[in-house]
Amino acid sequence: MFSTKKVSIFTSAAVALFATSAAIAGPMVVRSTGPSAKAFPVGKPLASDAKLPLKAGDVVTVLDSGGTRVLKGPGTVAVGGSGAASGSGFSQLIANAGARQARTGATRSAIGGGPARSPNVWYVDASKGGTHCVSDASTVSLWRPDNSAAANITVTGVAGGKAVVVDFRQGQSVRAWPTAELPITDGAQFKIELPGAKAPVTVKAVTIGTAAQGLDGVATALLQKGCSNQMDVLVEGSTQEVQVASATH
Repeated sequence: MFSTKKVSIFTSAAVALFATSAAIAGPMVVRSTGPSAKAFPVGKPLASDAKLPLKAGDVVTVLDSGGTRVLKGPGTVAVGGSGAASGSGFSQLIANAGARQARTGATRSAIGGGPARSPNVWYVDASKGGTHCVSDASTVSLWRPDNSAAANITVTGVAGGKAVVVDFRQGQSVRAWPTAELPITDGAQFKIELPGAKAPVTVKAVTIGTAAQGLDGVATALLQKGCSNQMDVLVEGSTQEVQVASATH
């Protein structure tokens, strides 16, 4: 498994690209670092049979319906690669089942371990602020990265100041959002106070309607709205082994 230093996925270039375009079919760039990064901005569409001329130090992450591949220079590297993972294996990652999915055991994290990565794109990470895309307000769930102990997380509506305490048992990572008390609407903001955190984080909800299908469709929807934390979950959760065709120098 190849890993790189974590970088922010969402950039102003991506905002400009997706503000004027519809969903892009086929591979797209979701991360890019190195000397050639400007040539491969986030959101750039690529042909499935394209070959990228990469320099030493270049790392380009490409996502399509089959998963995420990390391409590394130097050399001319095929975007398609070989042995790309099947998109069907990522259904849990993009399923919009809310807290019901937690009961399947798929969202369980190791007690005492952590911090863990959110196992689902649509969960609201209690440890991170920013814009959060909501596809179905009735299934929004709150997720915490460390489930080693019981904890109470306080969610407060910025408009009105109403606060609701969401209790988590030991070993429990996901709880349904308190929709009755704090309904999710487009543009609504919430402060989330996680025990042990230095300060509360602020989350802004952005509704996107019914989510597009497949990894690439979901990625396009998230990029359009600037939901960078969820893009991190999508990319990291769908990245398999580095898929690099034979590079020529």
